[in-house]
Amino acid sequence: MIKKYSFLFFVLTFSLHQPVEAGCGSCAADKRAVKGAFIKEIPSNGMVSGKALASCGMCNFDTSDRNCSLALKIGHDIYQVKNVDMDAQVDSHAKDGFCNVVRVVNVKGRIRNDKLYANSFSIQ
Repeated sequence: MIKKYSFLFFVLTFSLHQPVEAGCGSCAADKRAVKGAFIKEIPSNGMVSGKALASCGMCNFDTSDRNCSLALKIGHDIYQVKNVDMDAQVDSHAKDGFCNVVRVVNVKGRIRNDKLYANSFSIQ
């Protein structure tokens, strides 16, 4: 019985003193590049290029739209996407569609009057 408790004490002592780190440790990702990957603010010229969150504005971003429409979230602001068809990318009401999930997208374009006019728009 003493052996059982000694072993338990030994295991708990060493397991509690080990640092806990997430991840496998073998990834070659540059953590500095990952932190700055998303667009955080709109420059004064309105041109944006990079990653952002996209989804249905009415379903997932709680906009005042009365129908499903593609929207982009940059920082804390929501912008309507004007020249990209939401259903052309993926069926919007499918399990992985814009009305059911928020997707990461690569986007290039210009924001004008709280609307994004995209030159390119692709799902990650």
